[in-house]
Amino acid sequence: MNTMNRLILAATVLTLASCDSPAPEKTADANASATDTSGTVSVETKKPNSDYKPAFAGQTRIAAVKSKTAYEGKVLTSDLKNPWGVTSLPDGRLIITEKMGTIRIASTTGTLTAPITGVPKVNPDNQGGLLGIAVDPAFTQNRMLYWVFSEKLPDGNITA
Repeated sequence: MNTMNRLILAATVLTLASCDSPAPEKTADANASATDTSGTVSVETKKPNSDYKPAFAGQTRIAAVKSKTAYEGKVLTSDLKNPWGVTSLPDGRLIITEKMGTIRIASTTGTLTAPITGVPKVNPDNQGGLLGIAVDPAFTQNRMLYWVFSEKLPDGNITA
């Protein structure tokens, strides 16, 4: 038997032997981060705000998640009108979109800036408006922000 045939035979034997190996068992630690939602009820109790049909039953009525993680809820300001998207800036301030088309910055104490200028006109009807916002990963160098908004067109709306 030549060397090439021996290598092929060895590879075949190893492959077949590994096919019979049982899968490693999951340990309790591997499952520790999973959150059990069985037995919890949906946190959403209002009727749907559209007539879109879910892909499967219960899709839009997810069960509540119980967590033992400590957190603190704090109202920074009540001076926003329909806040929608929020994300953190590198310095800890928050940049916030408002549905009607304004972007504002909130300090960690809740002080708001005047609306940022230069934002395109949005169509705030129904589920439209100025929606999400994201900070470029290189924001400290390029000062770029990205946002999603609904725009009115002659033939209807578009999300840009």
